[in-house]
Amino acid sequence: MYRQEVNITSLKKSLPEMLDLVAKGDEIIITKSNIPIAKITPIKPPTFSVKKNLSISTARTIKNRMDIDTNAPEYWFG
Repeated sequence: MYRQEVNITSLKKSLPEMLDLVAKGDEIIITKSNIPIAKITPIKPPTFSVKKNLSISTARTIKNRMDIDTNAPEYWFG
């Protein structure tokens, strides 16, 4: 993991490239008048734990509930 310092003006010009570096694990320190004011760091993806003894019927129930939520008309939610 590398750490880079960049001033605000440079960050505005090269934000997509800087975000690519962050996505690869680098850290960006943003400076204003050579004073560090902010830090951009990568975030960890969420981890989901699934019980090993999850039954097939329980898994189907979970999937059906997810389908209902994602395919429901908007007026159901107010």
